[in-house]
Order: sequence, then C-alpha cells, then structure tokens
Amino acid sequence: MSGTGSSMKIAEIADALGVSKTTVSRALSGKGRVSEETRAKVFSYAGLTSTDTTAPRTVPQGPTHNLSLVIPKHFVRLDLPFLRKCMGGICTMAAQRGYDLLLCYVSETDTVQLERQLDRHKVDGVILSRTIFNDPSVDLLKQYGVPFVAIGRIDDPDIPQADNDQTGAACEMTRLLLQLGTRRIAYLGGSGTYTVNADRLRGFLRGLAEFGITADQSLIRTGLESDEQRTDALEAVLERHPDCLLCCDDRLAFDVVRELRARHIHIPQDLRVASLYDSELLVGVTPSISAVQFDAERIGSTACRMLLDTLAGKDIAKRQLQGYQVILRESTK
Repeated sequence: MSGTGSSMKIAEIADALGVSKTTVSRALSGKGRVSEETRAKVFSYAGLTSTDTTAPRTVPQGPTHNLSLVIPKHFVRLDLPFLRKCMGGICTMAAQRGYDLLLCYVSETDTVQLERQLDRHKVDGVILSRTIFNDPSVDLLKQYGVPFVAIGRIDDPDIPQADNDQTGAACEMTRLLLQLGTRRIAYLGGSGTYTVNADRLRGFLRGLAEFGITADQSLIRTGLESDEQRTDALEAVLERHPDCLLCCDDRLAFDVVRELRARHIHIPQDLRVASLYDSELLVGVTPSISAVQFDAERIGSTACRMLLDTLAGKDIAKRQLQGYQVILRESTK
C-alpha cells in the first residue's frame, strides 16, 4: 500500500473494502453506528491502530462553520432574481448563527465540486437551491452522510425541504383566469427536469379540472429552455387561437411579451398574459403582468434555519411550505 493514513482518501478506503464512504467516515471519526469488525478493517487498511488519533485528512476534525449552497452550473449564465434573493436570505441567517456560505456548482452529470467539498470536509451542511428528479447530488450527500436541506420538492419524506406552494399557486391563478372569462388558456412551461415546473403544470391542470374543463394538450408546451424552443412553442399555440397565455416563470413571460409586441398582438385586448412567478424582471413591462408572488428571501432563510437547527441536534418539521399571493394586473383585464 503506497498511501499513508494521513493522506489516504475516504473514497480509496471505501472502494478497497467494498463499503460506503459514510461507513468509512463513521469508523474513523467514531460517530455513528459501525460494527467493531468493520471499524478494525478500516483502521487496518488505513495503517492506523484503534487508539491512533491521526485520522485521514478527509475525516471531520470538528465543525468548519461553513455551509455550501449548491447551484446548477447553467444558472451562472442567467440573471435569476429568485436565486439572488434566496441567497440573501441564506447568507443573513447563516451570519446570525456564525456560519459562512460557500458556493458549489453542479450539473446533472458533474458533481465533482460538491464531492471535493465533502471529501475534504470543507462544509458542515449543504443547501440545494433547486430540486430535480433523480438528482445525483442527493445520492452523493446521502453517501457522505452530510446534513442537507432542499429548496423545493423531493419525493423523499425523510429529506428536509423548504418549498413554496407551487401547485396551489398555479391552481389558484388558473381558476382566477377562468373566472375572468378565459376558456382557452395556453400553458408554456420550462424543463420537466425541475420539480418546480412539474408542480406548476400539475396546479394548472388541477385548476382546469376544478372548473370542469378538459385540458387541450395542443395548448400545452413544456420543456422550453432555448429561445428557439420558446419561439416555436409560441407559434404553435397561437395557431390554436388561445385567449390567454400562462407562462411558468418570469423569464418566459418577459420573452413572450416581447415576442407578442413584435407580432403586433396587443395585451390584453387581443390576448391575456400571466406568469406563475413574479420578479423585478417584470416590473418595467407594459402592460403590467399578472403574476404569483413568493417570498424568495424568506424561503432561503427558512431553508438555512432548518439546516442549522439540524446541525444543532434539534428536531424539525421535514417539509415546510411557504405561502403565496396572486396579483392580477393590467395584462389579464
């Protein structure tokens, strides 16, 4: 064995012994349930004795007082008001408790930076800024046994989650639009990878059903990420003559209004428009856009408080849901 106990990585020991990284970490730190047989094997492979106080450099030596905020890599190219406000709430809460915040960028296929932070014990806990289906970051965090909280919905009741009531908000917005007399509402949504988009679509469909209206699939376009996809989707639904466009977020609503203006389609005289997320991005849009307001700073603060309480050994409600407000403006009159 070429490595020594002071430089060997937990991952190397885990692979060699056929156990999880969490098991190795627990064996070396003395924290958590690990059999004496497994602990002895880990120490033996690492070149340590059971009384050796020199653990591998990746084993926690005490609290770092750092938290990590995991952000999808492609968000770096975007100006996202929600993320900025959410981060503000996290930073404020963390500072109040004596913690600092590190940023970590990941993708659906690349979690190297997060693994490096965990492997080198740079953080005590992690906040996921967005939730996606089959998230590799969740599997990695479970493997390392590091406390974490998700902002958004995850289909695992054991994972702490701070979420906005996206389904309820989309349902209420849909009902209000129907009460205003609209009947052919076209829905434009983002990537189905994110649970927030799935929840908003679910709320839209529920709102239609509660009003006794069957969803027209030709008026529903999802998975819209690029400018080309948004343009193609808009053209497709306009051919179906909708009386309202319901956009899943502020960026999509902003782009749709700009495109409608270029086509000389007047809002709300020719077509109503609404958004399922409100932000300063829509402040300067004319006419003013009906939208759902969420408190992004508050949900960031809530997620951070949940994580810090967990680190302090406190019992917390695993899913904490925030409210919303539907604001009707000129675009749906």
